[in-house]
Amino acid sequence: MISEDMLLQGSWYALEQAGRLLRSAVTLFDGGDPSTALVLAMFGRDELGRSQILCDLAAKVRVGEKLIAKQISKSCEDHIAKQEAAALSTTLRVNPNTKLGAAVQTRLRTGFHSEAGCKASAEIETATKARRKRDPKSRHDAHVQGLYVDLDYSCTSWIRPASLSAQAVRDHIVDAVNDYAGELDQLRHDVIEQDFPEMAAASARMNPIPVLPGSSWPALEQDAG
Repeated sequence: MISEDMLLQGSWYALEQAGRLLRSAVTLFDGGDPSTALVLAMFGRDELGRSQILCDLAAKVRVGEKLIAKQISKSCEDHIAKQEAAALSTTLRVNPNTKLGAAVQTRLRTGFHSEAGCKASAEIETATKARRKRDPKSRHDAHVQGLYVDLDYSCTSWIRPASLSAQAVRDHIVDAVNDYAGELDQLRHDVIEQDFPEMAAASARMNPIPVLPGSSWPALEQDAG
């Protein structure tokens, strides 16, 4: 049987690896290789998801569930499931000339409590839920597109990693780094002892101690692709 402590230690190491991969993704992006940076960033998201999954499994063991190594491995093998577990926030990038863009402007202009503001808020929430639902698969698909040359859906042209939009890649990396940064914020020394005592205790017993890289963002602001 796999102990709670072992699972929490695995969660720490997966989070450490997520940070390492994301930092390397940023370095590659800034070095002019967006598609390979995207691959590393999505692998980083995978590890962020693995960390969340292992933490959830540890909570199950804490209340008496028995888990063996094969079950742990199976829980962490699906890439889309890991992407879903890693989706700790949802970012909407809105074109102001769309219906959703108009809803955002309406809510900003009228506030949350007016009739128009409530209707706009409902539209934004619907869009957010839809984005949250499709993000895990779209991120996995982006990972594949950044790694392999393949035919497009129409089978009339080729998808080339080198032709991916730098701005689109940057958005993926920024979102991944933001979610990782959120985890770092929760695991600060002044927070973890009170809010996550089991994680703190597991870390104290680890050798080597995990080193969580600080978060960093790509420097590019405009699409270069």
